[in-house]
Amino acid sequence: MGRHRASRSNGKAAEYVKVYRFMTEGMGLQGTLLLVYARIFGFCKETGGSFWESRRGTAEFLGISVRQVNRDVKQLEADGLIEAIGEWRLPNGRISKRYEVTEEPVRKALKVVARRHDPSLFDP
Repeated sequence: MGRHRASRSNGKAAEYVKVYRFMTEGMGLQGTLLLVYARIFGFCKETGGSFWESRRGTAEFLGISVRQVNRDVKQLEADGLIEAIGEWRLPNGRISKRYEVTEEPVRKALKVVARRHDPSLFDP
């Protein structure tokens, strides 16, 4: 579903999830929360825009339940790591929320990690 848009940019965001050191060490994310955040981050970074994949699509890709994706997205919003910016109509006619990664937490996490490691090791 949401993979269609990513494939127009080059398909990379739809094919894998990339976990950066700043997500684990700088933000303290782990488990499914880490995977959902990495999925959202990947879409935003690869497409230069927003994430709008359906919750079902995200759940299927990550091998977790839709209910878990819902909990994780809600937690990421509450923690200020992502923000809802509107809606997107999926090809099947359903509406999905659009999200963007909040930049300030990424900058802070990168600074934390840069103090511990060579900054050339990560590329966001």
